[in-house]
Amino acid sequence: MTNATQKMKTKLRRRSEVCGSSCSCTVKSFSAAAFILIFAFSSMPSDAFTPPRILQSPRWQHHGDNSKLHLVTNIATETPLLTDYAPAAASLFNNMKLPAAVVTAGMISLGFATRFPELPRDTLDKVYPQSLRAQCAKLERLHIVLGLLSVTSELIVVLWAAVAVNQLTERAYDPALSVWDLIHRDCDLAWSAVNSHYILGIIGFTGMLWLRAYVMLLGASASKSLMNAASTGTAAATCLMVSIVNRGVESGGGTSVDRYGDTILDLFSHYAALLLKVATDEASPGPLQLSAMVLETASLCFMFHVLITESDASFEDQVNEEDSCPIDAYDVLTDENELSKLTKREVEKLKTCVDLGEEEEKRQRLREWVLDEDEEREEEDSGDYASVNVSA
Repeated sequence: MTNATQKMKTKLRRRSEVCGSSCSCTVKSFSAAAFILIFAFSSMPSDAFTPPRILQSPRWQHHGDNSKLHLVTNIATETPLLTDYAPAAASLFNNMKLPAAVVTAGMISLGFATRFPELPRDTLDKVYPQSLRAQCAKLERLHIVLGLLSVTSELIVVLWAAVAVNQLTERAYDPALSVWDLIHRDCDLAWSAVNSHYILGIIGFTGMLWLRAYVMLLGASASKSLMNAASTGTAAATCLMVSIVNRGVESGGGTSVDRYGDTILDLFSHYAALLLKVATDEASPGPLQLSAMVLETASLCFMFHVLITESDASFEDQVNEEDSCPIDAYDVLTDENELSKLTKREVEKLKTCVDLGEEEEKRQRLREWVLDEDEEREEEDSGDYASVNVSA
């Protein structure tokens, strides 16, 4: 009985050892497999769990009657990603609005808050010809018109950019491939208008600076070489600015298709064509836009007509008899019969003319008195020098 019991214990011990060793082997194998899987997944790229793209394997095809085989491969292309570029487009409009506002403030201060420079009064040392004074007066009138056009052009930039930013913020736009795609699709007129008017305002501002500098150099008795240096420097800056714009227009959205053209003229023509198209749209016509185009064209025509046909002194030589004072203004006022035939406005004009004549006489007498005093002082000084020489 004892031997039988010992044999049973021995068998059970051996079975437990075998089971223990097999369990430990199984655990070790599972651990190794798990480690291999973790290492494999951690070493995979980030798109390991994305659905695989189906790529067709290369195949051989016959072309026509030729017995040669040609290898045809199909390369999978990815679909472009559509994104909301409205905030980026609004940022571009803001980039145009702030500089335009700064330039507008400078042009208002330069063109209207400060007086246009004038030639000095004639002296014994320097007498300016009347033709030169007439030319400076002509440049002053041109400066006023150029400043007005430039300021209004920059104000259009500020207003149009502000409205475009509000629209891009308030409305929900469809996703686009790029910022250029969104602007060209939904804000083409606004973007071309902002760029066109901003450039025109900058060029006009440069012209205003040149006009003022030219008259100031004339008043400072500058040499022709120095005046030519100022003129050529301004022309160089203008050419460089136009070249910068040409490069920007040529670059556009980065491709040969996503752009307005090659030069600044293409930008202007694109803007004019879009504005005319919107103004004459049957669904939503714009009569004010069409009126703006007609009035702006008329304004430019009038300005160029004056620049071409007006000579240096023609404007100053024009005398309107209705605006000038009559010679016998004082005699008419003292005659009751003639005075009764005049209107109230004509009587006020005659009184003004009489007052101006009296003031002119006072100034003339003052000038004569000053000249007499100067002559007497010069005679006394010359007499003192003569007495000194005689005594010496």
